[in-house]
Amino acid sequence: MKRPTKQRAYQIGSELQQVIGEFMRREVEPKCDGALVTVAEVRVSDDYKVAEVYISLLGSDEQKETAIRAIGAAKSKMKREAAQKVRLRKLPEFRFVWDDTLERADRIEQLLNKIHSSSSPPNEDEGGDS
Repeated sequence: MKRPTKQRAYQIGSELQQVIGEFMRREVEPKCDGALVTVAEVRVSDDYKVAEVYISLLGSDEQKETAIRAIGAAKSKMKREAAQKVRLRKLPEFRFVWDDTLERADRIEQLLNKIHSSSSPPNEDEGGDS
């Protein structure tokens, strides 16, 4: 029997990412009061039993809590839809992982802007060419 390839797991992950992303935009985002919910990546294990769904949310902590509840409530509907659209004998178990990369990048940008706005411009006399 042929072993699954990493390429096939990657392809399945890409298909699931698209289907779950569409589902999130249609079913979860409207309940999150303007927050942006994104499926950043879906990693499928080599045995196709587990799919880690990396979700990022651009919004407040309250919106994140709302999204968590909405995803939990819609999980079985999401799996049914994915099973219809992604042709597999058995759909992997979905494990949701919060990806806070966007939040961290936004925080870093805010800190850099704060540093930049509070620092005084360099004095041309202190050039360093002696």
